[in-house]
Amino acid sequence: SFTNGYIYRTGNVAMLSASYSQRGMSVLLQAKRSNDMAFKSNRNSIGVSSYINHLPAFTQDQTYALAAFYPYATRPDGEWAYQAQLGYKFKRKTFIGGPYGMNVKVNFSHVHAIDKHINLTGSIDNVTAKGSKGYGSAFFKWGDQTYYQDLNIQVERKISKAFKLNLMYMNQFYNKTVVEGEGGMIHSDIFVADGKYTFSPKMNLRGEVQYLSTKGDQGNWWFGLLELAVVPHWMFTVSDMYNSGETKLHYYQGLVTFNAGAHRLQVGYGRTRAGFNCSGGVCRYIPASKGFTVSYNYNF
Repeated sequence: SFTNGYIYRTGNVAMLSASYSQRGMSVLLQAKRSNDMAFKSNRNSIGVSSYINHLPAFTQDQTYALAAFYPYATRPDGEWAYQAQLGYKFKRKTFIGGPYGMNVKVNFSHVHAIDKHINLTGSIDNVTAKGSKGYGSAFFKWGDQTYYQDLNIQVERKISKAFKLNLMYMNQFYNKTVVEGEGGMIHSDIFVADGKYTFSPKMNLRGEVQYLSTKGDQGNWWFGLLELAVVPHWMFTVSDMYNSGETKLHYYQGLVTFNAGAHRLQVGYGRTRAGFNCSGGVCRYIPASKGFTVSYNYNF
């Protein structure tokens, strides 16, 4: 296909996953080596369209805005990927756990290039020569590039009967050139504080403060959010993402959401930054926009 330069190398993938859990603790270890696994319905298509197979990324799914700022997508031409995760719950009424207990989760991911070397076939000695077997690749040998790496530390603690606090730190290396085509290696540190206060069984207020620090790309970012939930039907959300580095722009947003049974209606107004949105290992480019949005979902 176009993705692998029209070579005839056979694709393959090897994956190992092991997990262990007991009351209050869980461990997950994963490793994956993939090689030339782009499978498309149209071999001439460019970009992320026409994929038939699913290529999940061995990285933690991020729900916070700045933690998901630089999302990684699996390289269809091949990669070594590793992930390790440890979860532990400190018991209630202990020195560390406090009166309500505390949950801690640590996740580490690393994705690296696989080895690729010239595969001589007759007079063809080009790694990407069309119609050839392409390159050779030693199974356990790494290539010369790191594609992605992150370390996530999350702490979840109930402060009182009404207030719950989540804290997160993320250290990330994102090879923007590999994923997006240009930009080099971006190293960022991300800090998140997420608090939720319950006024009554039918009303709660959640707030987020996030900060992304980096010397690459467009520099540092701030993000703030307030979300008021009035159970069972209404949710009101306001947020602002601000680039304190290069552009000095605000990306504000206001949303009103109504839920009734299987129906969900959301109306909003705001400004959206240009960037990549990744889901299930597939990334698509979202252009910058400003204006009203309306969405409707029905679950059946």
